[in-house]
Amino acid sequence: MTRDPAGTTALGDRRSAILNWFTTQGFTRACFDHGKLRVTTDRMGETIVFRLDERSSYDTFFKETSEGGLIVFEVRADGERIVWEGYCPLLLFGIWSRKLAFQPGARAPFRYRDEGHRLAMAFSTFAQDLGSTVR
Repeated sequence: MTRDPAGTTALGDRRSAILNWFTTQGFTRACFDHGKLRVTTDRMGETIVFRLDERSSYDTFFKETSEGGLIVFEVRADGERIVWEGYCPLLLFGIWSRKLAFQPGARAPFRYRDEGHRLAMAFSTFAQDLGSTVR
């Protein structure tokens, strides 16, 4: 990575490194249509639909889990900070979107929340290596 004279990582390099980290972990970068994205997963033959809303100035990455759940990270790299939020979305009754926090040690059927927690810890370490991070 290139660094400017002040010692901070160039913003473009930082965003590329973040994209590469998520891609390596099996995530997909979200491509929103009019600020919305619907992601369909399969859980034992049952179709599950998740709705993601675009967050201005953030890159959104999502990953389908083996249980049909979804792990989402919203990341913004600006200046010397990396600001991010991770969660597992849930669409209640097909109309209410909820963001479930990652939970260490979560058990079935929400085991993916534990996977999200492990990924959040790994990303936090990665982001700190790139520079200041805020969660």
